[in-house]
Formats: sequence, structure tokens, C-alpha cells
Amino acid sequence: MFSFRRALPLPSNDQHIKMNKIRISFFIILFGIVFRTAAQQLSNPLDFPIQLSGGFCDLRANHFHAGIDFRTRGSEGHALHAVSNGYVARISVSPWGYGHAIYIAHPEDGIMTVYGHLQRFAVPIAGIVKDKQYRKESFAVDFNLKPGVLPVKRGDIIGYTGNTGSSGGPHLHFEVRDLQNNDLLDPLVYFKTRVPDTKKPQVKGLMIYPVEGKGIVNGSCRKQKIAFENDLHGNSLADTLIEAWGEIGLGIRAVDRMDGTGFSYGLKDILQTVDGRETFRSCADRFSFDESRGINSYIDYAEWSHNRVFYIKTFVEPGCNLRMVASRHSGIIRIDEERIYQVVITLSDLFGNTCKATFRIKGKKQDIPPADTAGTHRMRWYDYNTFTSKGIRLHIPRNSLYDNIRMRYRAYPLTGCRSVVHALHPTPVPLHRPAQLSIHIDSACKSVRDGQLGIVKIGRNGQRSWIGGTFRDGWMDAEISELGDYAVAYDLNPPQITPIDPDKWRERKQIKIRVTDDLSGISTYRGEIDGQYALFELDGKKALLTYGFDPERLHSGRHHLKLYLTDGCGNKSVYEHAFNW
Repeated sequence: MFSFRRALPLPSNDQHIKMNKIRISFFIILFGIVFRTAAQQLSNPLDFPIQLSGGFCDLRANHFHAGIDFRTRGSEGHALHAVSNGYVARISVSPWGYGHAIYIAHPEDGIMTVYGHLQRFAVPIAGIVKDKQYRKESFAVDFNLKPGVLPVKRGDIIGYTGNTGSSGGPHLHFEVRDLQNNDLLDPLVYFKTRVPDTKKPQVKGLMIYPVEGKGIVNGSCRKQKIAFENDLHGNSLADTLIEAWGEIGLGIRAVDRMDGTGFSYGLKDILQTVDGRETFRSCADRFSFDESRGINSYIDYAEWSHNRVFYIKTFVEPGCNLRMVASRHSGIIRIDEERIYQVVITLSDLFGNTCKATFRIKGKKQDIPPADTAGTHRMRWYDYNTFTSKGIRLHIPRNSLYDNIRMRYRAYPLTGCRSVVHALHPTPVPLHRPAQLSIHIDSACKSVRDGQLGIVKIGRNGQRSWIGGTFRDGWMDAEISELGDYAVAYDLNPPQITPIDPDKWRERKQIKIRVTDDLSGISTYRGEIDGQYALFELDGKKALLTYGFDPERLHSGRHHLKLYLTDGCGNKSVYEHAFNW
């Protein structure tokens, strides 16, 4: 009698070698995973305990928040440390965005860390940046460095916290990126043990969306808000009965807070079930910059645009590109039986704090009005879409819409515009990729210089925001990022230059000048002292130019300042002033 094991053929020598290679490879991979996990315990970039004012995937205008925001006690100038060994891979300076920013690659950890809104860089980084700015004769610079140029060790001071760029107050913006593909990762994973959080998320409201022509809720085909009440355990219950028939989608307004702060953070996990069956799931653990604008499909864009309130949709539009909602379920709920449907939406954060929003939908059979298609132009999300009418041409690339729409168009006059206003749909529709819009100009514009014309977006109260564009054969061409109201206007006014306390420049060893423009915005500027380029720093949010007297380039004596400004339409201003130092 023999065993089944013995009956198997013995491996050959080549098979032994192959199996050993597999075992070795397995242990190498396992060791790499263990080593990488240990290496990724990042140190605190600040000299005081961590508190956050912003979280990963927080909902922002047209994008997800790409990192976390460290509070800096409401002030600037705190020492900023590298969180692990690596090298400075990139440095950028801008009046907007991240302001003064450092990018450090950590090859051993497989990640890159990003530090934004710095007040200033540490030596020798500051010297490299300043040299680059003078060689390019530009305050704004963005450049890469080779691995051996600026190596750093964990704990090295790399700069000082600030409020530069588009920051709304002093803080450190911090990101973690996958070094291989530049995906954004949740930085809080690396600091989880040092940030207390015992607070569960909370649901503040529910929005119900009947699918047009396919669903009805409480006798209406319009979206509806449902209020919630919290029970003793912090879970949420709908305080009104919901009757529906056909296909509907849901959206939630929610907050998540941490211990010791009043800030609200992004949601980590969302799970929707109907009668115990999963119908939607999202997990905000990573995304790419190419995906980030997809937030406009993740939220109720019209609600945010009109009321500045974020509702997260627990259903997936067909043109949505977000991996975080890559679910085998669409999230659309079909109410086709006259019974009670039990719906539960569960919210969880990184720390395992969980809340449930529970409500019931009563299936009530009723007629569903057909979609109103009169006067509309059908556009499919996956198609190349075009629209033409008197004085307008619109071209939308494939995969730019998140869902099919029936666009409603109208035109109306508006004082001060050089064309009629072209209203592309009554509610704003976001586009994932820019569309090409062309508007024919009024014949009265023939005498106006082409460069002084541009397309403007008309807001709800008639305010105008500059889009710009180029003039071509009586048409203005520009790219737009949403369907809305657009017209052609002109900008004939040059930028305004206002010196601030010039009699105190010598005392303060600093020149400050405010620069503003009424429509198209400041496009370029250049400062010169005694005919030589002078490095003026631009604070975009304060519209303020600053030059600090540089003893390496500016000697005591009488000097002549000349400042050139150009706006988005090419209107120019020049300011001159003599001063002593």
C-alpha cells in the first residue's frame, strides 16, 4: 500500500532550483514589505504636537484636498523638518497654489513628501532658489534637482512654516505621494498613532434625486432635501416619511471632526445598503491628479455652485473616473414593490469611528412623468458633442461630461457686453476636460484692439469673471470648464499701481507696492532698480509686491525704481520712483 503523497513524481533538479528561486523571491518580497512598512514611520515635521486643520480628500472647489494641513499655532516662522531620509527632488515658488514648496523623495520608503505654503527656505535651499530666480529673472520658478545635490536626513530643517500661495491662513500643507506613479496617498496613515480621534462622522442631511423620466419622490420629479435627527448613539434617523417609485439616487451632507478641534475633515469610507445588500461603496485612500477634477461627479455640483454646500452622491455617474468609487454597483436604487425599503448609509473614518444614517423608503406605485425634452440638445457623456446657434459654436471632447444631458440654450442681452450672453443650460454642468467655445463679436467692436477683448463668465448676480481667449475672423475662441453663461467683453483699463508708504522704504529696508486689475488680472510684472532686474515677490491673495533690500545687489546711495505691469488683455502700466538707501 502506498500513500498518495509518495505516488507524486519527484521534482527534477531544475524544478528544485526553480522552487528555491520562488522561495527566495517570496522572502525578498516579504522582507521588502516589512522593511518598507517600518521605514514609513514618518517623524513629526514640526516641533510641537500634531493638530490638523485639513484632511486628505477634503472637498474643495473642483478638486480633492491632496494632503493634510498641520496647524502652526496661528503664526508663521516655525522650523520645518524632513520626515525621513531622502533628497530634495523639486522646488517651486508661485504667487498661487502651494506658494513656496519643497518636494523630498524618499527612495527607501517608496514615497515623496511635499511641504507647501512655506514662509522661506532653509540654507542652502534658499540660495539655490534665489540664484535660479535671478538667472530666470522671475519670482515664480519650478525646477527639479538630481539626487546628489541636496540630500537630507530625518529631522533636518528644510524651511519655515508660512502662509504663501493660495493659503487661507498660516499652516503647513503636507502630502505623501507614491514615488512610482505620483498618486496621492493619505498622509494621516503615517501619523495615526500621534493624532487622537474618538469622534464619529455625522450625517447632516440627505438629498434624494429621482432619475429624470424614471423616478418620482413624494409626488415630485425634483431633487429633495430630507432632514435628520441624531439618536443617543450619534446615529442619524430621517424625520420624515419618504415615498418613492422607480429609480432614485441619494446624496449625503456629512462632517467628520477630530478631538480638540472644530474643523471638519473628509470622509474615509462610505457604504450604502438597501435591505442589507450593498448598493454603493467608496474608499478615499488614494487618487491621481488626473482624477481630482472628478470630484464634480462625486458631489452635487449644482448645489455646491449655487449654495456652497457639499452633498456627496452615493451613486456613480457613467462618466465618473474616480477609483475611490470603483464599485460593481451603480448606487441607483430601484423602488418597484409596494413595501418598505430599509436604507442604511454607514460612514467610517481612518480610526474606525463609525456612524449610521438609517431611513425607510415606502414604495408607492404611481405614474412617473416623462422627461421634458422640448427645446433641448442631447449630449452623451462618451461622445464628441457639438452645438451651434446664431453667434456661438461649442465643441465638447469625448468623455468630458459625467452623464448624458439634454442641454437647454437661450440668449439674452446684458449691458456692457460686446455680444449677447449665451446661456448653456440653466444649471451649471461641470466638464472633466475643457470644451472649445467660440462667440461672434458685435460689429461695434471692430475698432477695438483685438487683444482687449475676451470671453467672460456671467455669474448669478451678473458679476463677470475673465476667461480670455484669442480673436479669429470675428470670433473669440476660449476654453471653458463648465456649461454656464458666457459673453464677450472688453478690458480697456490698465492695471493699478499703488506704492505703500514710500517714505518709509529706507527705514524698513523694504519696498511694498499694491497691484490690482479690474477684470483680466495681472499677467506679467517686472521690477528694475537702476536698470537691473530686481526680485519682487508677489503675494497673489494680497495683490502685494515686495522687494527686500539686498546688500549683495543693492548698495547705499540714490536709486531709481521702475515697475512694469501687464494685464491679461495686454494693457500696460509703468511706475517710476527715486529712493535713497
